Amino acid sequence: SCRQNNSSWISWFLGIKGHEYLCRVPIDYIQETFNQMGLEYFTETLQVILNPGFDSSLDWVFGDEEKWYGMIHARYIMSERGLDNMHQKYERGDFEVCPKLSCRQKALPVGPSDVWVKSNVKFFCPHCNDTHPHQRH
Repeated sequence: SCRQNNSSWISWFLGIKGHEYLCRVPIDYIQETFNQMGLEYFTETLQVILNPGFDSSLDWVFGDEEKWYGMIHARYIMSERGLDNMHQKYERGDFEVCPKLSCRQKALPVGPSDVWVKSNVKFFCPHCNDTHPHQRH
């Protein structure tokens, strides 16, 4: 069962298969008005994201939460804390490795497009200097 009572929306969202490449954006970063600048959202969207008691067993239809979290995540990983988080995930081997049998080096997730609907994650191998589609799923 996917039910997660008494869990935040962020914890639930990060637990979805395919989202393991994302960092947990700290609540204080999300709440900082400066970091929200230029991102359109409804108050309800932010309330859902910040809700510490999200219940995924309820009938749930994504509003703007997924898109908005993706946009604030993109900003966060460009900050000093976010870069540090991504570096830790890279060093731990949380991401994929290069699929080339002669390489197998750690790879980094990249978004090849700034357009939300076209943002399929690919992986960049710094050793081969090449990108490839994800292999795990």
